[in-house]
Amino acid sequence: MHRYADEELGRAAGRVFAEGRANPIDWQIRTQLGVFTTEDRATWRTDSGDWIAELRRSKNGRHWFIALFDGGVYRGRYDGTGWHAATGRKRIRHLRSYQLWLVA
Repeated sequence: MHRYADEELGRAAGRVFAEGRANPIDWQIRTQLGVFTTEDRATWRTDSGDWIAELRRSKNGRHWFIALFDGGVYRGRYDGTGWHAATGRKRIRHLRSYQLWLVA
């Protein structure tokens, strides 16, 4: 398994955040982590399934962000202010498909 620096993770999550929401549903997003695809615009997966990016809404409902997971392990989030790497204090659940928001 390749270890990626926070800058690389931030760039990949930023591309998914910017391109994934604005383009057609069959759009492929090429990053250093792999090629992300989606079927619902709420969850993007690489072809290998190792990396998952989920579109989430903040608890207070004021903004959207992308949560990035590597094999089910939370690695950080990307929002309008940029990349925020995961720390020992920040915990986020990996949602099941039926728990995700329906995004049009």
